Amino acid sequence: MLAHAVASPAPHPHTAGLPWYRASKTLAAPLFGLMLAACAQATRAPAVARQTSAPASAPVKTAPASSVPAASPLPESPATRDDPEAEENTDGPGWLGVELALRMPDEPGVLVRGVVPGSPAERAGVHTGDVITSVDGTTVGRPSELVAEVSSRHPGARVALSLLRGGDPHLLAAELESLPSEEALMKKRFLSITAPAFGELKQVQGNLDLNRDSLRGKVLVLEFWATWCAPCRLTAPLLSGWSDRHAAEGLRVIGVTGDAFALAADSARSQRLTYSIFVDEEGATIRAYRAFALPTLFVIDRKGLVRDVMVGFSSARLRQVDALVRQLLAER
Repeated sequence: MLAHAVASPAPHPHTAGLPWYRASKTLAAPLFGLMLAACAQATRAPAVARQTSAPASAPVKTAPASSVPAASPLPESPATRDDPEAEENTDGPGWLGVELALRMPDEPGVLVRGVVPGSPAERAGVHTGDVITSVDGTTVGRPSELVAEVSSRHPGARVALSLLRGGDPHLLAAELESLPSEEALMKKRFLSITAPAFGELKQVQGNLDLNRDSLRGKVLVLEFWATWCAPCRLTAPLLSGWSDRHAAEGLRVIGVTGDAFALAADSARSQRLTYSIFVDEEGATIRAYRAFALPTLFVIDRKGLVRDVMVGFSSARLRQVDALVRQLLAER
């Protein structure tokens, strides 16, 4: 129910599954479409399973976060097409906007592990740590059951949620929305907030200090990528160009990958990347930025606020990002 996502045959970050992306209209080859899907899936699977643990007051089994819907059709999103305005479905399954976790077998309901900012769940008053026990009177005991109930309803439908909060029963009403794209969901989570701190990263190339003090006053373009990710190879030359042209103006381009150090170093050399590259061996930074689909690109202003998030490859979106970077560099 994180219910969002661009979930496809497999679930999304709210479900232990991964979104699948169609190829951009600028890249018509069917094979490339498959490669895009692989980038999105292969990254999300391991990271989701290791996401934040549920509150201590509500023990859960080792289970991936769950969300709604679990297996819905993939909406076209700006990450995979040249229309940056088309960010949400106008039809299809309903979306609530909560991450779910499996509780112990003898415990009722489904644990809410997280609530998406600006989602129907947040507006209805659902809190992290709540336990949803029924949807419109239908009892739910597993994330998949809650996913199915929400997915069976259309955007605009109102649902009654029975839940436990601190052991006390509550009844809330939520009006479902359409399923956001992966990029739209990332924007809901990150736009205009302070960028998460970096975890422990190993520098592959460059001499950039990732300490907050050293980055203060800089404009950052942060890309999460992988050596096997085909669309990442399309963005790499653009990122190198931005770094070369705007470094003196205060731009710092940073690439973060979960791949092995040697693979990252070989890829950086073969692609002649000119910006700083880091390896996230523990995955802490990838999880903090929820960069489970690749490539994912963040633009962070001089004050440390996230100003844009781009998921996947889109020539139109990259032009927007380029314009935003120039704008932020001109601001003093």
